[in-house]
Formats: sequence, structure tokens, C-alpha cells
Amino acid sequence: MMKRLSVFVAVVMLAIAGQAQLLWKVSGNGLGRPSYILGTHHMAPASLIDQIQGLDAAIEGCDIVVGEIEKDILTSPEVQARMAQAMIAPIDSTLDKLYTQDEYRIVEQVFNKYFSTMGVKLSQMKTLKPSAISTQLQAMQAIKYFPNFNTNEQIDIKVQERANEAGRPSAGLETIEEQIDLLFNGPLTEQAKGLLEACKQDEFFQKQSVALADAYMSQDLDQMLAVMTDATMGGDSEEDMDALIYNRNRNWVEKLVKMMPERAALVCVGAGHLPGEQGLLQMLRDRGYTVEPMQ
Repeated sequence: MMKRLSVFVAVVMLAIAGQAQLLWKVSGNGLGRPSYILGTHHMAPASLIDQIQGLDAAIEGCDIVVGEIEKDILTSPEVQARMAQAMIAPIDSTLDKLYTQDEYRIVEQVFNKYFSTMGVKLSQMKTLKPSAISTQLQAMQAIKYFPNFNTNEQIDIKVQERANEAGRPSAGLETIEEQIDLLFNGPLTEQAKGLLEACKQDEFFQKQSVALADAYMSQDLDQMLAVMTDATMGGDSEEDMDALIYNRNRNWVEKLVKMMPERAALVCVGAGHLPGEQGLLQMLRDRGYTVEPMQ
């Protein structure tokens, strides 16, 4: 579970689109007009948008912008309330009941390391599921690389907003229920084990977070893939990689091959879904499309 959460959070946060390229064009195979795939990073500064070569042309050339989840759904108060509720553990399975006193102290020490300056202590958050604590800890690790992170200035949201302003509607590849189930609905005992192990290896995972951020900012797909498939990150678990990345890629490709002939799309997804033999780029090539860097 520790590795599973690490891979998931990296996939959600990271967005590199490969070989020093963030934006890719998908054409051929009967498409009347090309579609585009953009790698996004939830923590990177939105100002990076202006450095993405060809993005304005992609927005102008698309009919629809597609995120993992459509932005208006993701930011709606109702959905945020559902997400918050999904993070709450049953009353008999709060953190202090899932751990021994010694184990709880280990988690508490690491949690307070990141959140004490914000006036938040683990004792105030112990009703959250362990996976919710894990995602918050790993987000804080990434924020150390991007200290000016602003929740209202996320690249994927900003690209969708820019496309909306140009008259392009938004759509999503997944439902909020699917993401909730993927992240928060696993067995609580496994979640607790994963969080504990992650806290025991906090320094290592902080270094991994920096390595992923470095790879993103240099737009280095090969390095990103190397970090993502590192055995210590869970890359040696075929089951976890299928659940978190590859099965989702297969589902998304099926939706895209139906959408693209009818509507040219600008697809914004996390970079963990792009590289490799089972990444979106190669899967589209395997379907007969030409996938090349946007110039």
C-alpha cells in the first residue's frame, strides 16, 4: 500500500510529456484534424503554461479540452464535500485505533514535521483515513520543491480555463467516484500499514519527490519513467501499476479513439500516464496514430 500510494500520488501530481516535450500532437489514422496531449503537474506554477511550445495553437485547433476530471465537477462544492466525506474513517477505525502507541508516535512525528508550522497537529486529523493523510504528506513534500504553490493556480485547471475562454467546452475521462474508489476505499489496515512505512522512510520519499519534480521541470520523460518504475516506488508491482496507471490508460484510449474522429481534443493528464510501452503515447501509436512533439 505504501508503494501503491506513492505511485498514485506521483501520477496525480506529475505531468511530463516526454523527451523534453510537454505537448504532443496526435494525427493520422483517419483523423480530419489533430488532437493534442499535454502533460500536467498539479504543483508546478501555472506560469509554466506560457513556456509550453505550441499550446496556444493546440487550444485554437481543438474543439474540446479533456481532463482526468472535468474542472467544474472537480471544483464544485458538492464534489468537494463528497471527497471530504470519503476521507473520513469509521469511528472504530481512527488512526489512534489502527496503530499501537509507538506506531502512532512515528506517524505523528512526521506529520507534525510538515504541518506544525501551519498550526495543525495529527491529533486534530486522526479521524481521516490513512490514505488521506498519505496524500497530504506527499503533497507537502512536493510543495517543498514548489514553495509558491497555489491551489487556485494549477496547470491543468488553468489550461481548461484558457480553453473555455476560447469557447471550448470541458469534459473528463473519469468520474469523481472512480478516483475516490481508487484512492480512499482500500482496506484501512493496508492503508495504515502503507502510511506507517512511508513515515519510516520519509527522507527517502522526500528525495523521490524532488527527483520527480526535477524531471518535470526539465521535461525529461526518460528520467520520469525511471523514477516511476523504481522498485522502491512500487514499479515492480504489476498489479499496482495496472490498477493505478495501465488499466486507466487502456480505458482512456478507448474513449479517445471514439472522441477524436468527431471532436479534436486537447487532453490534459498527469505524466505518469504518458511514457512507456503501456503509456498513452505508445498506445495511440499502436492504434495507428502518428504521435509527435508539438512544434
